[in-house]
Amino acid sequence: MLNSLEIKNFRILEDFKVSKLRRVNLIVGKNNSGKSSVLEALRIYAGNAQRVLLEQIAAGHDETYRLKENEQIESDIQLPFEDFFFGRQFPQDEALAISIGELASGDDALRIEHGFLIEEEDPVKNELGEIMGTKTRLNRIPNPSSDDTSSEAISHALFVTKGARSFPPIQIDRRRSPPLRYSSMKIPGTLPCSVIPTQFISIDDLADEWDKIVFTEHEEVVRDALRIITPEFENLTFVRNDEDNRYLRQRFRRFAKVRMSDSPHPVPLNSLGDGMLRVLQLVLKVFPAKGGFLLIDEFENGLHFSVQEKVWELLFEMAQRLDIQVFATTHSWDCIESFAKAAIARQDVEGVLFRVGRSVKESNRGKVIATVFDEDALYNITQADVEVR
Repeated sequence: MLNSLEIKNFRILEDFKVSKLRRVNLIVGKNNSGKSSVLEALRIYAGNAQRVLLEQIAAGHDETYRLKENEQIESDIQLPFEDFFFGRQFPQDEALAISIGELASGDDALRIEHGFLIEEEDPVKNELGEIMGTKTRLNRIPNPSSDDTSSEAISHALFVTKGARSFPPIQIDRRRSPPLRYSSMKIPGTLPCSVIPTQFISIDDLADEWDKIVFTEHEEVVRDALRIITPEFENLTFVRNDEDNRYLRQRFRRFAKVRMSDSPHPVPLNSLGDGMLRVLQLVLKVFPAKGGFLLIDEFENGLHFSVQEKVWELLFEMAQRLDIQVFATTHSWDCIESFAKAAIARQDVEGVLFRVGRSVKESNRGKVIATVFDEDALYNITQADVEVR
């Protein structure tokens, strides 16, 4: 679990520090203040910046993550993953790497550096020392001059390290010879990480998560969570969708049906409102986050203010039980108030809120900073109705 957080040179977070983190953390701030960037940085930290993860995040923003086949690199072209760096461009100084980790030591910080690889031919010798042929290797080189970068042997790359460990470089210039292979397989040392975006997760994905917990004690956790929204709820199942619904843009393989105490037959989950679907997403994504992070963008989506405190209570309980660190964003006062009440009530599970926004101090005017409110401060805020968003 992270006790603090430092993010450097990632998106608009040039030098961002959070002095205190706890088991459950709520991030507040105005639109475009950097809240979602904090979640993305945590996601990259958990996943050790695997290429497939970086591509997923870039694609989600319609940013460049691959060059088109035979595309020529011009001075004004946006290279893959360049939007991740502060100022949306690769730094000229290699010391200005993206860095994500704790404040204290930085020994386990994840670093992403932009640099260059050169393609070189190495001789292959037999047991007698005779040269039998050559093999191609990609070696890192210092920043070449602009004239050198036009060479077909030199390519752009990202170099990822975490603490003392180095990962295979990510070759991002695909106009050259075939790049280094990469795998979508989980790299050892990655943390479990569940992401709940602002938009609703597909029913098929939720069905897959449900299948993983069928006939386990987690089923009852899901049922209790859904009763927060609809007390008449009794049970849930996912069934095959064999009908072609012309009114839906996307046809799902399965859909959810629920049994209600006040209905003679099962009813579709989607007919019960957005709150049921949102809670189902939240609770099903908790289990694969065991031992890692649960990242929730805009917690309050689909949730009426009257049920938010109970949902927070559930998350505090599951975070403690499954050793999960929760990070959620909001710009809703109702969400802040319900979070504060849940945090104060759970003496054994600490919660903290931090506000993300632009500094007004002369020393760092305009820089994105964090202001931390612990449980004592949260109590005072809710009692005095102080605006922290």
